Amino acid sequence: MRRALLCWLLAELGCTRPSSTDVLVASATSLRRVMPALIFAFSEEHPRLHVTATYGASGALRQQVVAGAPVDLVVFADPRAVSDLVAAGHARAATQTVVATNRLVLIGPAKGAPQVRWRTLDQLPTSEKLAIGDPRIVPAGRYAQAALERLGHWDALAAQRVYAADVGAVLAYVRRGEARVGIVYETEVRGVSDVVVLDTAEPSFAPPATLVGAVVTDSAREDAAQAFLLFLRSPRAQAIFREHGFGAP
Repeated sequence: MRRALLCWLLAELGCTRPSSTDVLVASATSLRRVMPALIFAFSEEHPRLHVTATYGASGALRQQVVAGAPVDLVVFADPRAVSDLVAAGHARAATQTVVATNRLVLIGPAKGAPQVRWRTLDQLPTSEKLAIGDPRIVPAGRYAQAALERLGHWDALAAQRVYAADVGAVLAYVRRGEARVGIVYETEVRGVSDVVVLDTAEPSFAPPATLVGAVVTDSAREDAAQAFLLFLRSPRAQAIFREHGFGAP
């Protein structure tokens, strides 16, 4: 039974069991564009260490770590998900580290986007949909819900909300025309020409999203995982984060 569960977890993570020199990072979907560059830069400084990453919604990845997935390091867009792992003994408290920040933006299609902003989002025509990440597992969705509640729009948009499994799926909904408006991280739309930013969230109702890393307690490669986590705070790594639109820790 345990072997079957482990095989399922490996399939969910989309990877094979790492070797003794591998570090497996469970990474928030919002990092899928920057993480390869970070891993490459780290490998240049540590050629004997091999880092691989798997991506998903932070809440879903947290559940997989709890279930025993062979993960060495988590980097989530939700500090609460990391704190939950620490509280349950699945991640080391002393390693919790903020590595970057991000911002929420309101997006629409490049052609014919609705003329709405954060503060006027309740004026979105009732026939049009708003895509956000599922707040139960997607940090961007939880941040979006908090922002909309502070603006008094959450209940007004109840019938128009469509939920996505991760922030990348929200972007896809808008690009395919399945939703007229979406809420994603600012970094999601860099280099994307068929969507536009309608409005950027203000700190007064949507504080910056925080990306937090921590070493998993059961990691067999704890030192290597810690080395990569420390690298993410280095000047070189922070420059890479900035190039991809992320803010400083």
